Amino acid sequence: MAVSVFERVHPLRKPKDFVPAVQRWSVALPNRYDRFYVSFFGVQSENDDGVTAPSFFRWVAEALALSDAPIVHDHARFVDDQGLTTHIVAMYWIDPEQYEAWSNAPANVTWWNDPARLNEPWGYFRECLTVPLDRQETLYWQDYPGGLSRAAEVGIYPTPYCGYYGAMRDRIPMAAADLLETPKTEGIGEAVVRATKGARWRIHTPHNFAVIRSAAYWGACDDEQHEDFMTNLRSPLEKGMDYLRNNATATGCCSLRYQQTCDAAGNVEPEAHALGYFLSLSHLETWAEGHPSHHAIFSAAIARYKKYGKLNQLRTWHEVFVLPAEGQHFEYINCAPETGILPYFEAKRLA
Repeated sequence: MAVSVFERVHPLRKPKDFVPAVQRWSVALPNRYDRFYVSFFGVQSENDDGVTAPSFFRWVAEALALSDAPIVHDHARFVDDQGLTTHIVAMYWIDPEQYEAWSNAPANVTWWNDPARLNEPWGYFRECLTVPLDRQETLYWQDYPGGLSRAAEVGIYPTPYCGYYGAMRDRIPMAAADLLETPKTEGIGEAVVRATKGARWRIHTPHNFAVIRSAAYWGACDDEQHEDFMTNLRSPLEKGMDYLRNNATATGCCSLRYQQTCDAAGNVEPEAHALGYFLSLSHLETWAEGHPSHHAIFSAAIARYKKYGKLNQLRTWHEVFVLPAEGQHFEYINCAPETGILPYFEAKRLA
């Protein structure tokens, strides 16, 4: 990987002689790349039927057919606390020239900048991330690709850092020499209600803004293991997501979407994943290592591994990015005021 090597200043959290119960894998890009790109494109509606906005899905189909289209993508839906249904398409690139060419393609620029978007019955958003390799970590199973690892253009390797508290930070190269702290020592503050209907807003995220995609796939589970997951693990998982979503100021979690993976038409697939935005990696760690809601998730997961061992059929994966301030683009068009990170940080109304 074309990733910077840092002299370790901050010690590893990995316990001496620790051997993980399950070997996990991380992504490896071709050596010529030092970053990748992840974009989330969303449409928002007052009901399930309305979320199939014809203009948005025509744009998605055409955008995915372009020569510089993303190397992998996936779809998801969820209903937020305001009762609004959102469909999100996640797209990945590793080649900067392809990403720039696609982003600047006339068809894409024209659709997103069209004033008609402000007057339609749907809300739209795009959250486009530039992820330096030294500011990310990923965790997959070798036999179940998720997220970026689904792309044929990348490889995976067995990581020595997995299965213990602190492994997430240990896997981030820059964390060896940098605590990756937020400059916003006052926290995210209270949510701001902005006049968003019929408007276009750009949100500027602070330095070291943290993002996590975390998924569970139960499609390979037999009846017993599927029931065990639904009964013993999914419930605490959903409670943990509820806690983060409803306690933004206390946790630094600016947005938490717990989403059902689906196809372009909304047909459900046997996977659910969370997309969370945190003020910093430390805020994510504080919840993960110290809050009862995550302890319940972790305990249920460990109990499952102990129960099924190598026969465990559930597959999980996650990706964590700690982003620099530059290179990020969060734009919300005609959305509800609570959408994504609209209520937080420096904002500029564009239309």
